Amino acid sequence: MIGPPNVTSLYVLVAFVVSCWIFQRFLFAPLLSILDARERDEREAEGAYRESLASLEKAVAAGEEKLSAARREALKGREQRRTEGLAVLEQRLEEANARAAETVGRGAGEIQQKAREAAGTIPERARSLARELAEKILGRRLAA
Repeated sequence: MIGPPNVTSLYVLVAFVVSCWIFQRFLFAPLLSILDARERDEREAEGAYRESLASLEKAVAAGEEKLSAARREALKGREQRRTEGLAVLEQRLEEANARAAETVGRGAGEIQQKAREAAGTIPERARSLARELAEKILGRRLAA
């Protein structure tokens, strides 16, 4: 006897195809789109990171260049001030030396003047001292 065909396999096959279609439509497709969106966002974030890193490196290099220029300018200014200070010091030393030489010259002139005055009074003073000494030795006053 021939019986009706076994359709169970056919039902299983239809149930499998319908399950695959349902899983594909409601599970795998949304999950894959979520994973694709994550991967795309990750790539965009990586690109933004690289761009910001490059921008940061440029900003740091520009800042270092400005700092270096400012440092060079400050050193140049400091050297200029040092040169000006040395010039002022030299000028003041010359003025002080000139004043000292003038003071020494005046002192030497005064000493020479006093020496001339003393030299002019020495002969008279010597005569007077000799007269006094002679009077003391003789014990009497001498005549002019």
